[in-house]
Amino acid sequence: MNSLPRLKYEVSEQIIDTKSLLDEENFYHQKQGSPSELTKKLTYILGDYNKNYPISLMTMGGIGYGGDALGRSAVELDDPQFTYPVMGRLTKASVVTKTVYISTDKPGIGHGEFFLYFSDNIIKRFFVIQSAGGVQAYVRKDAESEGSYWKYTCVLDPAMATDFCPFSEVSEGAAWVGIHTAVPESRSRSTETVMAMPGQYKNQMGFLRTGMSWAGNAANKIMKINITAPNGDKTDVWMDWFMWQFENEWLNQCEHAYWYSRYNRLADGTVPLRDLLSGKVIPRGSGMLEQIQNKETYSELSYNFVQNMVGDALYSQQDQAGKSLTFHGGRGFLREFDKAMKEKGVAMLTDWGMVADKFVSGSGYNLMLGGFFDGFYHIDGYTVKVKHNPIFDYGKIAMGQVAGGRVHPETGWALESYRGVFIDDNDYDGQPNIQHVAQKGRSFLHGIIPGLTPTPKSLQLMGGYTNVSNEGSAGIISTDLDESSYTRFKSAGIQILRANACFDLQCIAGL
Repeated sequence: MNSLPRLKYEVSEQIIDTKSLLDEENFYHQKQGSPSELTKKLTYILGDYNKNYPISLMTMGGIGYGGDALGRSAVELDDPQFTYPVMGRLTKASVVTKTVYISTDKPGIGHGEFFLYFSDNIIKRFFVIQSAGGVQAYVRKDAESEGSYWKYTCVLDPAMATDFCPFSEVSEGAAWVGIHTAVPESRSRSTETVMAMPGQYKNQMGFLRTGMSWAGNAANKIMKINITAPNGDKTDVWMDWFMWQFENEWLNQCEHAYWYSRYNRLADGTVPLRDLLSGKVIPRGSGMLEQIQNKETYSELSYNFVQNMVGDALYSQQDQAGKSLTFHGGRGFLREFDKAMKEKGVAMLTDWGMVADKFVSGSGYNLMLGGFFDGFYHIDGYTVKVKHNPIFDYGKIAMGQVAGGRVHPETGWALESYRGVFIDDNDYDGQPNIQHVAQKGRSFLHGIIPGLTPTPKSLQLMGGYTNVSNEGSAGIISTDLDESSYTRFKSAGIQILRANACFDLQCIAGL
């Protein structure tokens, strides 16, 4: 028989302290007391995440797509696939795709005819044409179709009787352009003008969804810490803490989708990726990084490399003069950029004293070294700036690179941190170059599936409702389970209208 039945309800073992001298050691040995709390305010030891989602927040007014302070909002479309017309140059070079000559031939000698074979007939009769090597010739008549080629009959002009067309200019890969027409003073015949039509770009949006569930009295549980919301409100409610993490993870997913998503529709129009349960296709749109075709790698950044990359990417853009260009980069890229500018500065300036006051402050023994470059003036008239993008430092790709050892040999930072991406975010023809796309009526949907459990206040403020009254009056529920859930859905696409003016620099140091 248990003479002390109460003992069976004790949750900790009985402690017998045999020391006669009572001090702090006895106190803690008897499991009394607890560490003092310096503060209940939560400290983010890895930093706050509020500024990590610049692309996602561009069009978000609150939670959905209401638009930002500049009035930008997502374009709503009916179909997940979307196209838009694009116009390149009104003319182009014609490339030789076949030759009937060998290296010892002398095409066109003695003012004779010679033949060029192009895959197109853009160049018309009576045009003076010039090769990339500087040779000029005259097209005597209309091009003749020969299978998949167009045969052009030409003569050199101006030319001496001993001149001939070099073999390099009639061999495959040689390029020619029509520069102007030439006809006699009288009894001339007309030629034709070529008309160019727009092409078409195609992309598609993807769909994101997430959710959460809770049961019992989880909505009213109080933590031992305090957190501060971005709007300054403070809370110690456990579900508020979870909702903060929930919102950050949601924005993290959206931001990564806008940057890293890859187009998965095949040329025949099908999407191989399908949902396991429903069998429905799962479309993924092309994110910003995939849309940028101007890509380059580097191990160590230099001023000349950046200047040439900018110049090459924008060389054919006739309306970029005086533009301000911004690189979005990680901390590593900002360091490389600063180092490249300083190295160029040393080479350009014989006396650093000319700018010493920009890098050294203080006086006497109390000098401070500092000052960093965040831009330069390009020789072609652009202003090039750099801007920190947190996703390249703290995003999931960077996290995976660190875990997998894909890091920079000097700093140990993820190589993604050394990525620099120029995104042309100017407006053209009254519309932003970066376009957010959503499905009409489904840009953002969310809702609560209520059960017999209180709804967190944070969800009530988001448009939910409390289905169980604390006063005991009846509420309408969707299930008799002591459990509720919340889910959200988003259609999301992004398009850079003029991605050919953007470029992507990736670091390969240490690989």
